[in-house]
Amino acid sequence: MSIDRPAEAGTVRRSLAATRWEVVVPIVLYVLVSLAGISLSSIGISELREDPAEPTGVMLGDAQAIRADEFLTGTPILLGVEATGRTDDLNPLTAPQQLLAVLPAGPVTSVLYPDGTALRLGPYLPDSVLHSARAWLGTLLLLLAAPAWFRRLTGSRWIGWFAVALVVFSPANAWWSNSHASMLGFAFAGALALAKAVDASRASRWPVAAGWGLLSAALLVRTPLMYPPWAVVLVPTVVLATVAACLARPEARRRTVATIAAVGALTLTFLALVLWESSAALEAAGGTVYPGDRASSGAASAFQLLFGATSLDELADGAAVVGSNASEISSGFTIALVLAVLLLVRGMRWQVPGQHSAVVAAAVLTGFWTLWATVDLGDLGARIPGINIVPPARDAQVLGHLGVILLCLVLPAAQRRASLAVAALAGGTTAVVAAHAGSLLRTQNLPEMSLADVWLAAAAVGVVVLVLVRWPRRPAGYVLGSVLALSLVWNVNPVLFGLGDLRGTEAADAMLADGEDARADGTVWASDHYSVDALMIATGVPALSGRQMSGPDRAVWERLDPGGVHEEVWNRGGAYIWFSWSGRKELVMDNPSPDVIHVTGSPCEVAERLPRLGTIVARQELDLDCLRPDGTFTWGGATRWVYAIDG
Repeated sequence: MSIDRPAEAGTVRRSLAATRWEVVVPIVLYVLVSLAGISLSSIGISELREDPAEPTGVMLGDAQAIRADEFLTGTPILLGVEATGRTDDLNPLTAPQQLLAVLPAGPVTSVLYPDGTALRLGPYLPDSVLHSARAWLGTLLLLLAAPAWFRRLTGSRWIGWFAVALVVFSPANAWWSNSHASMLGFAFAGALALAKAVDASRASRWPVAAGWGLLSAALLVRTPLMYPPWAVVLVPTVVLATVAACLARPEARRRTVATIAAVGALTLTFLALVLWESSAALEAAGGTVYPGDRASSGAASAFQLLFGATSLDELADGAAVVGSNASEISSGFTIALVLAVLLLVRGMRWQVPGQHSAVVAAAVLTGFWTLWATVDLGDLGARIPGINIVPPARDAQVLGHLGVILLCLVLPAAQRRASLAVAALAGGTTAVVAAHAGSLLRTQNLPEMSLADVWLAAAAVGVVVLVLVRWPRRPAGYVLGSVLALSLVWNVNPVLFGLGDLRGTEAADAMLADGEDARADGTVWASDHYSVDALMIATGVPALSGRQMSGPDRAVWERLDPGGVHEEVWNRGGAYIWFSWSGRKELVMDNPSPDVIHVTGSPCEVAERLPRLGTIVARQELDLDCLRPDGTFTWGGATRWVYAIDG
């Protein structure tokens, strides 16, 4: 036995050494986080609690009220699919909404969106597990694909992890509910699959090439649907850098071109099929008054909106924002673009075939989007199809991610050891840029920020850049930069275990049962408060109130508004539908804000015009002839009165 032990130990060591931990660890973490039902959702906010003083489950940190589109819309819609096992919209006033929620709308998208299809298993599997698995899928893809993508293009094993850290820990990603990381996860995974398809075709492994090509198209087709203004900026940079690197290699170039063309054609075919399945939603969205068919052009963005990310730790502490809000003022680390340019000017030593071509492609696109966010292009920019859907402010929010991608493509080719003078010059230059942006934030947007905070943030940037430039092959600068990035956002979003009070509470359980009955009877509900609307959406209760994402169902709205007198009020996409109950027979419609459709009047009159209305919820007791009291429940810490409509 003593003779065998060393051999066994050696086998174990070799097995551990051969294990691809960069793949195993993210997958294991993903499975554990999903099984625990962990998310960064703000559905634990007090408005979505039965009793805010005694919340259900565990939530570490505070929910963010500014992320209403997440906790009042995105997450409730997904939970509604889990409650009903179906993805079709339950509000008769609205056109189909699956396209904007990236949910299956037919057989094609049922295959292309397997995570959305999996949500239909909600009636049989734990809702919190399904929700968490979908929420973290894009991040898992980013963790798996981005390091492999950067290693392929730069030869560096670790630079991709630095890129992941700067994207995930950027204020823009944190304040926009991890949506940038998710989008880039699909982009990097699709681009990596494309590169592997090219490799397989060069080796004449046609079935393997076809498989990777099919996977690439399925991943990439999803990205423009997640949020088009960001996708147009981010995704082409990743894809075209990949294509440029593949084409730079001389061997089997015809096969390379053919493979890239085939995957591109397949991606466009998938996109056409997706849009065809969602034609009703597209038709409704295209005819709306708001947002309508808007065309943007390049324009000058405020300097702090481009380079202020390193000074935004104040936002997580609840600092008041002047002239904007925490989400709109957040940005990526555009300071990385400054460093990338300084390194490129100094000169590179390209080691990996295709790296230079990838850098050129990324630099050209990043330069264009920098121009879009900094220079007024007037009518010229508004005439560029596809590009003109990107408002400069949305470009500015994610431009930092392009800077990070370019920097991480460049750093592995930088000289192994720069002089102290060169490193200090780079550190000082970036520190001045960061200090200027922080100063503008302090004087114009964040009056509670102290001068010491501005200088401390700028000094931190300067130190990180100095270390990176001085010792680009050592881990110190990368670790320090990642830790400082995390310090800006670690407490932005809550860590929520489970689904808050949207499952497992008396109100949620009752709504789940009521939703099942209403769907069976073909009746709908309506409430006069958006927090109750979110509860109804999340529990699958068909309701007139709630969200109108793509646009209106004109025929139904015209029954509520005969003759379309108020069409400019209700013909909107990305809008909330709010009701206010009164005893007045006349229904008054107005827009308190561009994304709110407000209907005021008697629920009896609404039921007269839309007979499917069977139940309403009110914030106060009502005494109307058509209403029959049907109990009360508590939501958001307040009593809600339920009334059945007597026909």
